[in-house]
Amino acid sequence: FFFFQAEDGIRDAQESRGLGDVYKRQILNYFVVFPLVMYIDSFAGIHFRDDLESFPSVKEILLQMFFCMICEDFGFYWLHRLLHHKRLYPYIHKIHHEYNEPVSVSSEYAHPLEFILANMIPTSIGPKLLGSSMHISTLIMWLIIRVFETVDGHSGYEFSWSPFRLLPLSGSANYHSYHHTHNIGNYGSFFTIWDTLMNTNK
Repeated sequence: FFFFQAEDGIRDAQESRGLGDVYKRQILNYFVVFPLVMYIDSFAGIHFRDDLESFPSVKEILLQMFFCMICEDFGFYWLHRLLHHKRLYPYIHKIHHEYNEPVSVSSEYAHPLEFILANMIPTSIGPKLLGSSMHISTLIMWLIIRVFETVDGHSGYEFSWSPFRLLPLSGSANYHSYHHTHNIGNYGSFFTIWDTLMNTNK
């Protein structure tokens, strides 16, 4: 189930190694790195609305989600591409690429620096820019959508019914699988806009 279209040698190597490393790194990132960064970030003074009276309308939620997607895709493209620089890649991003054929559970498998640079920072650009005009409920929905998108993109399955395929100029599981198998191009997350503009669309 996890290893759709993987070559036998790659699949066997990944299966024999197991997922222990993935879980250990995710525990480190989510239970040590994430709280530490959130604690430091709490001094930035950005607060989100949290009252029931200003609960957002469907229109507001959709517009803010789309804004966050655009911001995240821009930040992720450039930081992800930076992590592929030959001086950085062997020390940071290579860990994520240990899975030549991506699997959903490895979507967040990353070095702590990558977790901050390529996961946390791009995801937080939109909410930071929106600040108090964003309701905490919209922020939570945004974080859930962002995680689902990366899980979908690393699934190895091209689900025709995936809601992310409804977005114009969207990437896909096949699109990101190419990035993992060839280790080049297709740096974007939600969209193919920056890959197309910067000629890294493969």
